[in-house]
Amino acid sequence: MSKIQKAANSKIIQTGLFIMFGLVLLPRNLKSIGILVFGLTFLATAISRRKFVFDLKYFLLNGAFFIAIVASLTYSEDLDYAMRKLQQFSALIVFPFIFALTTQEERKKLYDRLPEYLWVYIISVFLFNVLAFVWFLTTRFPFQELLIHFHTLLRVESGKFNIHPIYLSMHCGVAILFSLFLLRKNKNKLQIAALLFIDIVLVSFLLLYAKKGPLIALVIVLTLFMLFQQSKRFVKPYLISILTFIVLIVTIPTTREKFVELLKIEPIATGGATSTNIRYTIYESAQELISESPIIGYGLGDYKSVLINRFTSKGEDVLIQGKYNAHNQLFSFLLIGGVITLLLFLFSMGINLLYAVRFDNQILILLLVFYGIVMLTENILEREHGVIFFSFFINFFTLKSLFVREQAI
Repeated sequence: MSKIQKAANSKIIQTGLFIMFGLVLLPRNLKSIGILVFGLTFLATAISRRKFVFDLKYFLLNGAFFIAIVASLTYSEDLDYAMRKLQQFSALIVFPFIFALTTQEERKKLYDRLPEYLWVYIISVFLFNVLAFVWFLTTRFPFQELLIHFHTLLRVESGKFNIHPIYLSMHCGVAILFSLFLLRKNKNKLQIAALLFIDIVLVSFLLLYAKKGPLIALVIVLTLFMLFQQSKRFVKPYLISILTFIVLIVTIPTTREKFVELLKIEPIATGGATSTNIRYTIYESAQELISESPIIGYGLGDYKSVLINRFTSKGEDVLIQGKYNAHNQLFSFLLIGGVITLLLFLFSMGINLLYAVRFDNQILILLLVFYGIVMLTENILEREHGVIFFSFFINFFTLKSLFVREQAI
């Protein structure tokens, strides 16, 4: 392949990556088009080569647990529901397939413009939050009321931009994480000021959404990031940031109440329907069901209905009306495909984490930790805002570890 063709292919792939990192700003009906364009850029590059490349080991490492989910269709009764859920999970196989098409040389080129990709994502998340808030502020609600209702409006009144605040909280957390890597060696005062301003705004929105999982996950990855740097100059900014963050959590009533819930966890029948008690009650039912079918679960088509049926048999009206899922991604995998599916998922993430640690892929380590913590209280892979970005980011940065490994060999 000529140098001109290689340069053209690189530009094509970079265009697809810019689209993916800015996907947050696209409405729901255009997100699939954005992913399609991204996939076509990689496929076009693969076809233009004389020799077709497909990394089967990479594909299986990152996609095997999806295959286990598909296998659960064989014992699912509700196939209509199963196919809808399979479509939602499809990102888990799409991105491993797309990145498996890349050559070693292309993998190196993928990260040539990494700071620019991170900027695109950070700005996209910032704009989504700010523009949504400004829109409701100028068209419907005064400031004080909007502070109370904003998270609900995002979920039910934003049309094709509807998004649950847990996923927007995750976007804010990941954007702040990415900003740390841009700040680490940045000497441009204007860019530093812009990133710090954006981070302050994103933290404000995180506190407004008051979602415990992303808040706890962010504090932990901030701590890990500081430890990774092995430099005393990061200690003081870190301590100031964490202390300020904790003070804000404690002083803001809605956020404080969310964490106070953790001090007294009870079933909703005795402790009331707080978010923590709801999860505690769900987990009791989920664990009962898992113990009854631990090896293969209940199948993709039926795992939700068996959980709802268990709520019904126990008279948990709040859970029945809310049609709650397991609110724990690991429990959800156990309900879908049992221990087999869960172990395949943990094996995939575990191997990726080992490579990330071995080759100092800090951004992947922190992403795996962040998403892993949030998974303990949310089914983040069962809606597009969770599964698309999880699969894209994990596969994109996993490929970076793989490239370094190939170079070492």
